[in-house]
Amino acid sequence: MFGKLFWIIAAYITNVHSFYEKMQCANCSKINRDCDVTTTGWSCEFEIDALKLDPHVNSSKLPPFLQTCLPAGMGFVKERPILGYCCFWSPEMGCQKLKRKGADIENNVRCHMCSRAIWSSLMENKTCPCGNWFVDEDNKATNHRISNLIVLSTLICTLLLL
Repeated sequence: MFGKLFWIIAAYITNVHSFYEKMQCANCSKINRDCDVTTTGWSCEFEIDALKLDPHVNSSKLPPFLQTCLPAGMGFVKERPILGYCCFWSPEMGCQKLKRKGADIENNVRCHMCSRAIWSSLMENKTCPCGNWFVDEDNKATNHRISNLIVLSTLICTLLLL
């Protein structure tokens, strides 16, 4: 009897807020300093994360530490944290990044993956309309060949030095 009561109390204590605690906002102030966002959008690193979010869900349950990086109205369909990162942008909030704590190759204070940069121009994910593409979006096939050549060259040089 005591065992069941313990698990009921534990389940009650581990409430909705516990899944929020597994996520955090990245600091996008450097990107937003030089950017004027005129469009609204969002994208996630993983499709499964995008399915957890809905721009038409009641977001009143969001804790204050996540309200800074999620647009008004954006909420979670299921009470599950994201696995990677998601980028959000709007004229009101600029570029923002929501990430799972510790799941991102970037450190916690950067927002680079959500801005236009060399690797984001090579990826399929949409990004905030901030920053400058290092390479043309129209030439993605060429850019993939160039990046593959760079990786191959690095591998060959590493093998030669061994």
